[in-house]
Amino acid sequence: MTAVNNTNSLTTVYWDKNAAEVYLLVNQLPKPEPGKQYQLWAIVNGKPVDAGVIDVEPGDGLVKMKNIPSAEAFAITLENAGGSQSPTLTAMYVLGKV
Repeated sequence: MTAVNNTNSLTTVYWDKNAAEVYLLVNQLPKPEPGKQYQLWAIVNGKPVDAGVIDVEPGDGLVKMKNIPSAEAFAITLENAGGSQSPTLTAMYVLGKV
């Protein structure tokens, strides 16, 4: 997934549609400030679905996220620690269409 909003960020999502498994590789994300955490979203039928919060740094390798049976795109936003019910679109770092 490529950067949005001039964030200079890069991540890779591996999604096995048959098994609904999602894995995330953080290539480059800025270190979040204290009290903040990145959150992965799947866009399903035009609506964001929580795919899990991220506690990884670049170079940590693949991380298993929540299972997602269908998606049109994936995105990462910066949220308050623990995640959010809906994404903060002004804090989006990467977006990638499937």
